[in-house]
Amino acid sequence: MLLPWNTVLANVLLPSQLKGDASAATVARAERLLDFMGLKDFARKYPFELSGGMQQRVSICRALIRDPKVLLMDEPFGALDAMTRESMNMELMRVWSEECRRWSSSRTAFGSRVAR
Repeated sequence: MLLPWNTVLANVLLPSQLKGDASAATVARAERLLDFMGLKDFARKYPFELSGGMQQRVSICRALIRDPKVLLMDEPFGALDAMTRESMNMELMRVWSEECRRWSSSRTAFGSRVAR
């Protein structure tokens, strides 16, 4: 659920802000996630100005902002049409694999072995 009084960007940044991380790098990451989800031009909009599918994509960005080790999703793109849903599934897998590669390359040798 998005906070209706926060902008899209503020909603994505909420988990980081709650952890005390308001760094420029975190804001840049949030902006990259929004761009990936096709929401770059909506960063300053409020949830009521978005469609249901767009709100769902904002929620996914918020879930990804803190680099979760596990992300459980139940039909995250169910509100989208079939073509867009397939495209978003592929893009999410691409971003997830890039994040996993980045994560494993920044860990110890043990972490690298586990990631393979």
